Order: sequence, then C-alpha cells, then structure tokens
Amino acid sequence: MAFIKVQKLVLSEDGNVVSGSAAVVDTVYDSSVKGRSRHRVRERLGKVISISDDRKCGIFLSPTRGLVEYDSEKDLFAEVGRDDRRIAGLELFPEPETHTVFGDSYLILSFMEKTGIAALLRSVFTKDEDFQRVLAHICHTVAKDGSHISCDDFVSRSFLSYVVPDVPLHSLYSDTKYFSDLGRDSMKVSLMKGYVEMERSGNKDFGSGCYVDSTPLPNDIDIPISALCSHGTGGCEMQARLAVCLDSASGLPVWYSLFSGNIQDMSTLMDEIDDAETSVGVSIDDLVLDAGYITKELITAYNADDRFVSFTGRMPARKGFPFRTLYHRCGGSIHQAKYFFDRNGHTYFGRRFEDVLFGKRVYLYVYIDRDRALSLGRSYRQNNRDEYEAMSDKEKNWLEVKNGYFVLVSNIDSTPAETLERYFGRMDIESFFKTSKEYLSLLPLSKWTRETIEGKLLNDIISTIVYLKMRKALSGTGLSMSKLFGRASSLMCTRKKDGTVIVEEANRQVKEIFKAAGIKIPSSMNLEEFEENYLLKPRKEKQK
Repeated sequence: MAFIKVQKLVLSEDGNVVSGSAAVVDTVYDSSVKGRSRHRVRERLGKVISISDDRKCGIFLSPTRGLVEYDSEKDLFAEVGRDDRRIAGLELFPEPETHTVFGDSYLILSFMEKTGIAALLRSVFTKDEDFQRVLAHICHTVAKDGSHISCDDFVSRSFLSYVVPDVPLHSLYSDTKYFSDLGRDSMKVSLMKGYVEMERSGNKDFGSGCYVDSTPLPNDIDIPISALCSHGTGGCEMQARLAVCLDSASGLPVWYSLFSGNIQDMSTLMDEIDDAETSVGVSIDDLVLDAGYITKELITAYNADDRFVSFTGRMPARKGFPFRTLYHRCGGSIHQAKYFFDRNGHTYFGRRFEDVLFGKRVYLYVYIDRDRALSLGRSYRQNNRDEYEAMSDKEKNWLEVKNGYFVLVSNIDSTPAETLERYFGRMDIESFFKTSKEYLSLLPLSKWTRETIEGKLLNDIISTIVYLKMRKALSGTGLSMSKLFGRASSLMCTRKKDGTVIVEEANRQVKEIFKAAGIKIPSSMNLEEFEENYLLKPRKEKQK
C-alpha cells in the first residue's frame, strides 16, 4: 500500500508549511530483509505546499507533474487550480512583470491566428489551461531560435505571460505532463489530420506528392523502440529514427513516424505510406527517395499493376545494381556536348537509359557533375601524385568522373534535366531536418519515456510548421529568422492595473516586419478582449 513519506518538514507558528519534501512510497514484500518488507520510492512529489495532519493527503510542487494534489488512501492525483483556497496567498501563480517584451510573442500568436493554426490547436485543446500551455510551448520553441532559454524564463519576460494566466510558470520548465499528454497517438492523429484538412482547404493537392526520408535520433535514452544501428552515426549505438513525409510543393510535413533505428527499407516506406493514408487521409502517389530506400523490393512493388506509385531515387552503389556498369555503357558520350545541361552554376552530363532491373522496366538516368568532378579530381592529383601515377589509364579515367558521378532510377519517363530537378527538390526535407535540429532543438530529445518523446516530437513538428510558414511569409524582409525575432523582441509593452496593455511605439524595422506578415501593431489593447476574440475561443464561436 502506498503512503506519503515526508522529509525535513518545517512549519511556521501558524501551521503553514515553510519547507519540506515528500515522496510516494510503496511497501513491498522482501523475504531477504527483517520484517519481510521494505519501502520503495515510487515517485518523488517534490516540495510540500500543504499537507493534512494525518499526512495522507496534500498539495505538492512535483518536478514532473507541476502543482498537484495526491491522496494516498485513494492513490489518486488531482489538478490544483489557481483559485484553490488552500494555496491562497502563496503566490504560486505570480503576477507577471508589468513591463515585458511584446513583439516576438505577439507576432507568433497573431500569425498563428491569421493562418488558422490557433483555431486548429483550440479545437483539439478544449480546456483553457491546456490551450494556454500549448501556446506557451510553441511560442517558446519558435522564438528561441536555437538559444538555450527555458520555457518558463521565456514566458515570464514576455507578453505571453498575460495570455496564459492559468498556467503556473514554474511548471513550464519540466512539463512532463504536457509532453506525456501530447504523446498520445490520438493527439497526434487529431492535430495532424486537422492540419492536413486546413492546408487542403486552400490547396486540394496538398500531400499528393511527397518526399520521404528519415533522420537518426542518437540520444542517450532507453525506450522500447530503440534498436542497435550504425546507419548515419559513424558507429554502433542504440537509437530510434524519425521518418517524415514532406509535401513536395510546399516543403511542409504531412505525416511523421518514429521507428526502430535500423536502415530504412521497403517495409518502413510501406508502413509510412499506409499510416499516412489511414491516419490523415493522405494518399501518397509520388515519391522522391534517398538511396537507402532504393531496393529490389521497392522497384518490384512500385511497378506492380495493383499499386502504381511514381518514384525517383538515387541508385545505391551495391551488388545487384548496374551502378559502375552504366558508366562504361555511356562510353565516349560522356564528352559529347549534346548531353550537357546547366543547373545552379554547374554543368552536368546527363543521359537516360530504359532498361530492366529486377525483372521490371525502369528508367536509369546517369549524371556527372562536371564541375565537382573536375575540382575534386584536381585536388586528388595534387595531393596524391605517386598513387595517381601508379594508376592504369582505365583507373585514371574513372577518377576524372567518379566524384561527380551518380545515377537516378525512376519509373517516370522524362528528360535527364527534369528528373534531376525533381530529385534535387528533396533538399526541402534536408532543410526541414536542419531547421528542426539546429533552430528548434528537435535534438537532443532530453526525454526519458516513449510518451514524452512522442510528445516532444509532435510539439516540435507543429513548431517547425509555424516556423517554416513564418519564414516564407517574411522572406521579403531579407532578414534571417534570428535577426527577425531579435528585432521584434525590441518592441515592449506595459500592463496597467485595469488590464489594459499599452504598446510602445515601434521603430521602422519592427513596423516593416509586422507589415510583411500582414499584422497590425496595436497602440493599446484590452487584454480580456484580446483573449476572448483572438485566442481563447474556437474560430466557429468567433465567427458567430
């Protein structure tokens, strides 16, 4: 049976708790010790806020649950609201500073409202506190832009603190409950399905053509999904991988999955496509793939009559594929100008072959980036003169092209230039991973359970969507996102006792940022009206 173990409890003269900590402890049978039982700490409750005389029930400031009530007789946890009389006067929900940063959080909140993302979040997070909490985390994730400021510190200095009055600031530092709730599969499906529907309301083709790729999550964590892997890590380690389907036109995600850390294969791709179709109604019929996906199984499956999907991918240089053979097949045509074309300052050789691979008819596109091959070939000759002189003429000829040589395999009949343009479009997904990792701290996860990891990923995926949309909308300013948020944060505001927020006069640069986003900077606002009209009501109610 569980009981509350209290340590170093100090009470004031009037009986209020001054300090002390507590934990939930279980009594378990153990035949090896005297008395045949021992105590085991099940969960640390953290700081004691108040506790009953019999010490069977109390309110605690938990490091993982935030402000919470625990009853040992019922073995139940319950939420504690800001209006609970037992915490009156303890300043657990402190009033924010009256002079705070306005520009960055107001820009993000208004942008999310304008694009419909706020309404989408509100439709899923129906409780005010839950909705406020997700706004706090997304604004923090987007605006911190790679910095290490914690969520509670970010909110405490921000206009955002006025908008999330029901959220204890201290709970935002280690918001395990939030990430656990967000990690439920139903939450992921609801948010991503609503997001896809929102995008399709303006573009019916959203999600029909996708890039698919994955990135390793090589964290020092032990979750059930981790598996031993050496792909993309430089050595063997336990890891999981994040696979993302990205809309080819917009570069925005339509679905994502977390899977064991093995090299992506046909089953992974099929699961990703089937999962996307079942969960959010996205029928993916156009794929641009990394070399890890190009296998015999894929070529066989995606040329079958019952499941035709367009695909283009980079041919791996391994057994079973005519990677080097195609070089010899090109022969002297490698130097014929009629096969040359230019792209982004580089000159390419490109030639198309129609052939049979693993019993299926495919199109093989052979390329040589002449500029890259020439540069790296020259560098090798200068740094390895003896080795180069010892080579045969055949080896020297191969050296001249190999650093720019690659092959694309596809079931689409097109020109080499069009196919290469199609393949290079997958740089969008590399940009997505880079943005998520470097700017929004997708890695490291710093979470220790499957649920919190899934929740952290969903939080970061939605934050990345907001970030990418803002970057596109504000690209005309010519500013990086770091400079943009830095300049926006220079706009300050003051809250008066009657709830009116007075916004300082914005400088020219800040005005240009808000103008580019199509958002008007208010000179003042009624905080209650702002919450009611823009954030705390679903879009349908607002329209009424």
